[in-house]
Amino acid sequence: MILWPIGGYEFYLDDPLVFRLALVWFLGVTGAFVAYLFSLLMPAYKTTTGRTSFFSPMDFKLAGILFFGVSIFFILFRLLNSDAMLATFAGVESVVVFSIIMVSALALAYPSRSMFLISAMLVISYCVANAMTGDRDFVVLVVAYILGMMFRYRHLIELKILAIVTCLMLFLLATGVIVSMSRMDVELTSANIAQYFLFNSWNAIILPLVEQLTDFWGGEHLRYGQTYLDMFLSLAPSPIYSALGVDKPIVVDNPALWYYITGLGGIHVAGVAFENFGLLGVFLNGFISICFLRLIDAQCRNDDFLRFFLYMLCSASVMHWVWYGEIYLLNALVFYVMALGLFLAMKLFRAVR
Repeated sequence: MILWPIGGYEFYLDDPLVFRLALVWFLGVTGAFVAYLFSLLMPAYKTTTGRTSFFSPMDFKLAGILFFGVSIFFILFRLLNSDAMLATFAGVESVVVFSIIMVSALALAYPSRSMFLISAMLVISYCVANAMTGDRDFVVLVVAYILGMMFRYRHLIELKILAIVTCLMLFLLATGVIVSMSRMDVELTSANIAQYFLFNSWNAIILPLVEQLTDFWGGEHLRYGQTYLDMFLSLAPSPIYSALGVDKPIVVDNPALWYYITGLGGIHVAGVAFENFGLLGVFLNGFISICFLRLIDAQCRNDDFLRFFLYMLCSASVMHWVWYGEIYLLNALVFYVMALGLFLAMKLFRAVR
């Protein structure tokens, strides 16, 4: 069976492989479904009004100025000298995305025309700068921005709005495909564009899992959580590891460097779970993931900046989460905690003054 004609990836499809693939997907979906049913049995979360907050809006806005400055710096650097940007600041893309998300969440929590224009221009500028260098990280930012807007104004959502959002998502998908083809120097013919739409990432993502289920079905591959341990050991900023003279276990968003296909990327989150704990890991991964997402959805119902911020960070992490595993989500949560520290610093600064 040919997985992707342009890439030339193919595999032999027989009954045992079909059964194994179906079993993995069934266990993952079952785990997610059980988690969803379990969440329905939990008491409904009641949003509170008039809740006092440890932080004040001024703490968030002062920190927002710093995040805005960071965003502008990296966007201009990439626009003016993309090669130097990639060489000097490799690995900071997620920081830029999260910084723009912070400013966008600020605009949603404390709406004003100026804040909305600032956040929108940041998103558009980053998309242009990112696409110019052939990167597709702008996709996760736009998705988080759209979902944040829908979450903030959910009481205004109608069928017409959903249709518009669907068109925007399809346009975003097409843009990502075109950028991907340009980065790989693929000729933009109708046949090639059709192949990238039909086969590209959404089909290539299955190849590592196919080889796992073909060669390591017996369980001799199990890492017993080593990949997840490496994720947690890699959460600190890279300069800390350099100062201590130790190697960072995972230096990119892909925790599965034990399986990497050149030109295609890493491995599906189900493959990470299977590599570590087998079929049980696939079930637990689906269960825990949906439990976490339902918890975030329930706890972020208040029109509160910190909740908007957390919701949008998680929204930006979903695609990387599905593609590579949980490392991008963990990085987003670490950024959230570090942002809380910055908000505290702003509060202390105002108190001292």
